[in-house]
Parts: sequence; C-alpha cells; structure tokens
Amino acid sequence: YSLGGSVVLEYDVSPVGPYREYVTMGGVVGLGQVSVGETNKRFLGVGQWGTDLYVSTQVAEDVCKQVWGVPAQVANIDFEEEGNVIQDGPDSEVVSRSGVTKKNFKLSGWDNTRVLSTEELQQQTKRFGNIPIFWTPTIKALWAPISLPNFSNKVTQEELLPVHKLRLSASALRLKQCKRIGQSEGEIPIGLTLVVDNVLIEIGEQVNSGSL
Repeated sequence: YSLGGSVVLEYDVSPVGPYREYVTMGGVVGLGQVSVGETNKRFLGVGQWGTDLYVSTQVAEDVCKQVWGVPAQVANIDFEEEGNVIQDGPDSEVVSRSGVTKKNFKLSGWDNTRVLSTEELQQQTKRFGNIPIFWTPTIKALWAPISLPNFSNKVTQEELLPVHKLRLSASALRLKQCKRIGQSEGEIPIGLTLVVDNVLIEIGEQVNSGSL
C-alpha cells in the first residue's frame, strides 16, 4: 500500500489566465537525486509523486511543457457548485473523431471548498504559512524541504532531476468530508479532504548553483 489521492486547483489568476488543474498523486517516494549545479547533486528526503497532471486549457498545457518540463495533458475539468459534500468523480473519457482520447473529471459540491466569503476575500489579503517545498516538475513530485549529500556515481549529471524551490501560503484551511466515486481497483478512500482557500504558489527558478 501507499498514500495517494487527488489534488484539484482552481487558478483564478495566473500568468496564463484562469484555468483548472487535476493531479492524481501516485504515492510516497524517497531519495530523489537532483542537480544543483554542474558538479553538485543532492538527495531529497521524502515526497509525494504525481502520476498524471491535467489542465483545462491548451495554453496552460503549453506552459507546463515548455517552461517547466511538466508532462501535462488537457482535460475537461468540470465543477458543480451544488452538493452537501465534496464529491470527486465519476471520471470518464471521450474519444474525438480523430481518435484522440480526452479525460473528463467531475467534481460536485464545489461550493464546499470555499472557506472565505467574497467579502472576506476582498478584505482579507493576508496569507499565512510561507511553507517551503522542493519541486521536481519532470516527475510531478513535491518534496519536504530536506536535502542530503549525494556522493553516488551511479547516476550521471544528465540523469539527475531538475529542482525548484516553492513557497506556499494561504488565508484559510479546513478538513472536510469528501466522497470518491468510481475509485480504481485497490483504492481505499479515507473520506476526508483538506480544503485550502486563497492560495498563493510562488515558484523559483531552477536551482543551478550552490546547495538546497
């Protein structure tokens, strides 16, 4: 067994405009080998690996691939406001006339993800946290901000993962009930989700020198 799940984001503001994102988190990983310069490398301690990342617009997919090196895919990500609890699924697929398969993700009860009212968001701009995180975009993994010396010669410099520093902050968070509909074989939903409102994600440039 491992720890996975889904991460769903609604970007009201971004460099490429509003869009939605759906990430399937595959499991816990450890000892990722990253490059921090031409001759320097480090181990990252423990992280959460994302198997697939989907975005709702073509421009968001292009930026993910071309700027960050993230293997993103365009999908239909639909939010329904109604519902007593947050519900993830059921998911489906649509095949176009050209034979291209496109994922459909449906989330209902989306109104339950809003902790702050519109008036509070307008008045409350302060965010808390400023949590540091390491990010290796090519494998869609987020890591705890812990790195260790790496003296191994088994991996070449070209095979090392590029790493970025992230900082996360938000105005409010809550633990809420969540249902997963149509889970895959072996999935055991825990029935809870962490809702975070007014999130700010700050991404630094790729670490190319020094140490983490």
